[in-house]
Amino acid sequence: MSAYGFNHRTAQQHSNAAHKLMEELGVVSHPDNFQLFFTYVAHTNFDLCRTIDILRSNHREFDEAQCEELHTRFFSDKCENEIIERISNDLRAQLGSILDTVNKVGVDTRKYKKALDHFCSYVGDKNRNLSNLEQALHTLLGATREMEGVNRSLESRLTNSSSEINRLREDMENLKREAMTDGLTGIANRKAFDMQLRDGMMHAMEDGQPLCLLLLDIDHFKKFNDTYGHQVGDQVIRLMAESLKRNIKGQDTAARYGGEEFAIILPSTSLGNAVLFGNKLRQYIESHKVVTKSGKTIISKATASIGVAEFRPGEPAAKLIERADRALYFAKENGRNQVASEQQIEQSKTTNKRGDLKPPSSRGIAAE
Repeated sequence: MSAYGFNHRTAQQHSNAAHKLMEELGVVSHPDNFQLFFTYVAHTNFDLCRTIDILRSNHREFDEAQCEELHTRFFSDKCENEIIERISNDLRAQLGSILDTVNKVGVDTRKYKKALDHFCSYVGDKNRNLSNLEQALHTLLGATREMEGVNRSLESRLTNSSSEINRLREDMENLKREAMTDGLTGIANRKAFDMQLRDGMMHAMEDGQPLCLLLLDIDHFKKFNDTYGHQVGDQVIRLMAESLKRNIKGQDTAARYGGEEFAIILPSTSLGNAVLFGNKLRQYIESHKVVTKSGKTIISKATASIGVAEFRPGEPAAKLIERADRALYFAKENGRNQVASEQQIEQSKTTNKRGDLKPPSSRGIAAE
């Protein structure tokens, strides 16, 4: 058994399947991409498999940029490592400059002390004269002026270093925000979502408050890409993100979950109120048109299906996400452009006996 939990035969089968799929999709063969598709064919990362399934169902190209984004999202801390390396190098340079200046002050301080000792010796000397006094004063004055110059240099360099360190701190905060932000939409990315959801669940248990999760999927997104091209598809994704930003408030979090799916975390919100919010958001999205970059030609309107679930204290995040996910697909299977809650799934078990609604299926229908 290997360290990855596969025996040699199974690992070889997954390896062959990964290489075959990469060749079919035109993926460049290198270690990062192999790790990506080996994990996919082995089904060892649910979120990765789901994201690739969505991309494939929408006929998205797996070019190097797309593969790099996927690898960074699911396997790499490259962005954080680059931030740490850059800030560390800059701080190391600043500290080196400060230490260099302090060392110079140390030398000059000893020199100044020597001049002071010499002057004090002269004052106590019974054989002092005007000529020697003038020489002693000249030496002390020179040392004093030199010390003043070094102190000014120290003050200036420390001030500059302080300003530089503050700038580095601001840069670090900006880079951390970038690492948690989706590049296309400007809202939180999947990594930020995971962190916010964990924090929100912890606070919900501590405070005894409800917390709800909404998962949102753009209806018939594949048609936008097939009919108008991927640039318009990206425009639809940005429109959806902007709709989320305009409707959330306070401690709410909107994130791009992956592909054309989004997530919203609603702290201190009951299931009923979360459904009301979801319907308000759905109507807002439906009321806006997708237009060309020139702003003249109306292409179409976008709609969304939304699934809602409420956090159950003590459960892992994966369980909450799974229930919201099932509610989302319940909404899609029963007509799209609607909001469905986990409660409706339970109610449908009775209603379905009359044939009014389709039962929710397990994951597996293609995103459209």
